[in-house]
Amino acid sequence: MWSPVTPHHPGTPPVPGEPTPETATQVLYLVSPAGERYPMAEFGPAEIATHVSDWSGDGSHVLLTPGYGQDGQAISLDLRTGERTSFPVTGTARYTQPNGRAFLVSTSYNGAEPGTLTRIDASGNVQMSYPTEDLGGAGQFSGDYLAFPDGTQLVLSTANLGNEVVPRSDNSLVIVGNDGSIDRTLPVPMSNATCAPVKWWTDKVLLAHCEIQRGGGEQLWTVPLDGRKPTALTAVNTHDDQPGFEGNYGNWTAFKTANGTFLPTSGACGTSFVSKLTADGHTERIHIPGVSASVGLAGVSADKLMVVGQVGCGGGNSLVSYDPATNTSDVLLGAPINGGGVEDVRLYPVTP
Repeated sequence: MWSPVTPHHPGTPPVPGEPTPETATQVLYLVSPAGERYPMAEFGPAEIATHVSDWSGDGSHVLLTPGYGQDGQAISLDLRTGERTSFPVTGTARYTQPNGRAFLVSTSYNGAEPGTLTRIDASGNVQMSYPTEDLGGAGQFSGDYLAFPDGTQLVLSTANLGNEVVPRSDNSLVIVGNDGSIDRTLPVPMSNATCAPVKWWTDKVLLAHCEIQRGGGEQLWTVPLDGRKPTALTAVNTHDDQPGFEGNYGNWTAFKTANGTFLPTSGACGTSFVSKLTADGHTERIHIPGVSASVGLAGVSADKLMVVGQVGCGGGNSLVSYDPATNTSDVLLGAPINGGGVEDVRLYPVTP
């Protein structure tokens, strides 16, 4: 999602006639790895469903929402016809797999009640409310889940917090069918931790982000679905500048390339940067030429990193392709190509 608005320092007025957030029209672009740009839809200043939340599994539809976890009207856009379908959501919406003919809407555990998971149609009518209170004896649903690519099953995580509200602290990844029936349960790879399924690492292994309860740190794991022993992808990061994690205050996902594994990373004071995984499970910061120090990693395409950051002095964020093999970068959208700023990015779906 691209906006023609150019940010200014506080107190600096826009140039007369320059687009402002109150007047600007945002444009949804499809951008190829080579930099071809295809405008797909426009959204006026009054429209708030401009967060690119999900792709349908077949790549024919894109889902736009007001923002992560925000209630309101969502829009499903058919990229072949341009048709928009709006429907109300309360929670976080995603497409069902494999072709996005319906939607899954989830809410997170709020400290007193388990998360919820509902399947709705394109009119917002409820097709299925999944039982999430106990998940077959494993505990309450956290709100985090991962759909199988073929749409037949889901992986749900539990939120047993080991406190006065929820005394038990053992957690699991629970595989359920489309009808809510429990298939099997996989223990999380860390004790006293909650683990969220993040993405498919391979077709039979998922990536899980585990957080030690009471702020003890975090770790990424690969978890086989057949019950084999999980493998730690990263070491435990306690968020206190320990050796190997200097300045690293969080990694929530990872991307494999021929040149190594790269991770989006939370830095100090709301900044972010890109890290590369080291052989011992720690991270080292990657400096991307021509891009601001604070940069977000949106994903990987053909072994190149797709990052979002400021190019040059001033202006909005740009979408940049970075080749770690040659340490070179190319701007795909935003300044200096077409000005303005990139507001949101979601890579086109690919099979792991």
